[in-house]
Amino acid sequence: MKALYLLLFISSSLILSLGSCTAGGSVANVEAKIIGTWEFDQVKFKPNGKSGYSDYSDGFQGSTITFKEGGIIEAYDKDLDTTASGVWYVDYYEEFDNDDNSRETIYYMVGTLDIPELGIITDLFWDELEVSNKRLTAIEEDKNDGKYKYRMVR
Repeated sequence: MKALYLLLFISSSLILSLGSCTAGGSVANVEAKIIGTWEFDQVKFKPNGKSGYSDYSDGFQGSTITFKEGGIIEAYDKDLDTTASGVWYVDYYEEFDNDDNSRETIYYMVGTLDIPELGIITDLFWDELEVSNKRLTAIEEDKNDGKYKYRMVR
């Protein structure tokens, strides 16, 4: 009977350890890397219906976003000289390519920012999120206006 319990314990441990190697386990790695203050380095915008991007970096220079542990976010807007606060989290989805039978894990960040003195609440959805120790890139699509590409640095 002890051998059966030992076998079940080993099997359970193996299943749990293999499960932690999934992309879902990597969400914690992305979240750990994103913690800290980021400055906008480059912002590009492509209006709906247009083929190219325009540089919008000047409008974002001096503005920062701080991701804090516990899902707290603060965004400082230099032009408005105000700070918005809210919440954030990272998740992922997978894209499959049937031609070569491969899959790619795509991370994204979801958040909400509130600027009470201006009565503004903004939802964030940053797709194709890539984070290293010094650089963050993401795409935000506004269905009414177009698509933004962000590159941020520490």
